[in-house]
Amino acid sequence: MISKEILKSCLFFDVETAGCTPDYSTLQRENPRLAKLFNRRYKYYQGMAEFQNATIDEVFLSKAGLEPEYAKVVCVSFATIFMDSDGIEKPRLISFYGENEKEILEKSNKVFANASAKNMKLCGHNIKGFDVPCLGKRMIYNSIDPAKILSIWDKKPWEVPYLDTSEVFAFGSWSQQKYLSLDLLACSLGVDSPKEDIDGSQVHQTFWGERDYEKIKIYCEKDVETVMNVLDKVSH
Repeated sequence: MISKEILKSCLFFDVETAGCTPDYSTLQRENPRLAKLFNRRYKYYQGMAEFQNATIDEVFLSKAGLEPEYAKVVCVSFATIFMDSDGIEKPRLISFYGENEKEILEKSNKVFANASAKNMKLCGHNIKGFDVPCLGKRMIYNSIDPAKILSIWDKKPWEVPYLDTSEVFAFGSWSQQKYLSLDLLACSLGVDSPKEDIDGSQVHQTFWGERDYEKIKIYCEKDVETVMNVLDKVSH
């Protein structure tokens, strides 16, 4: 389905986010203007069945990390394929994570700039729908000029150097691309699940409540490795 040679020129990555503050009340104190704007989003979410009876704080805890304007990048993990001394292909992983979002973004941007200089492809699950736009926006909001490989607004579709597994396995269907989770894709292919310890919905509490940044990093790296394993399963 996909050439193994293509995978060797890929930079695999994944992003984990939490809400920008521990809860909505904190946002009100620290950034009243942003809190007022989130209140409008709350009214929008109230129109959905699952949030009809939810408080604004419950919606914030559930959704803030998924919207770049109300989120905080807490981890970015990268991997490339390398050949060890025995001639075995293995992933080389590196992660930037913790409390300092700007530092995470600056270090990540250098990795992206290096990938751009080497004409590498970016690879991940739903990176077009979430990871890339989230990183690009958060970089701009933190006064960082995104690497060229992240700025694709003037590119034709066939010029975009991305390999997005949600798009590859959609086979042209927009609905399949939207709803296919990495966990479901991995399960369907018989690949181990990355959701053994925590999942994306628990990152906010793990970051703000438990302050367990290492757990988030491990989870993020598992996502990257799962994407690599998925593509290895269907490559030739």
